Amino acid sequence: MGNGGSACDAQHVAVEFMHPIVEKRRPLPAQALTVDTATLTAIGNDSDFSRVFADQLALVARPIDIALGLSTSGASANVTRALKRARERGLLTVGFAGRDGGRMPELCHHCFTVRSWSIHRIQETHTLLLHLLWDLVHVALGADDVL
Repeated sequence: MGNGGSACDAQHVAVEFMHPIVEKRRPLPAQALTVDTATLTAIGNDSDFSRVFADQLALVARPIDIALGLSTSGASANVTRALKRARERGLLTVGFAGRDGGRMPELCHHCFTVRSWSIHRIQETHTLLLHLLWDLVHVALGADDVL
């Protein structure tokens, strides 16, 4: 989950897990909470935009799941609120942040902070980190390292 370019990154990594481009890598379930416009706008309109991801997680997430939040500032209210909800529900929480990490380091089991104020450099680094995360998940499941 994320906003703007980070929403695109969330969708990108979900596709990578669901439909691996590297042969012999098994697909793994993943869902970008950013893609359902009707749900996002209904929650945002009826309650509060800062709840658009947390409310979705409350319905679909299980303790065996991982919540991945992306925020170039580390302070996006809807991402941080969702990470807090994910931790409360027993999920492993992973964050990719920028700048000083904002609130994300305290909300994530693992937070990777790109210490830059350049949105471009942060997003470029997040893309690299997402691909490394994808590879390391598969390596942890017994696949050969390909990156």
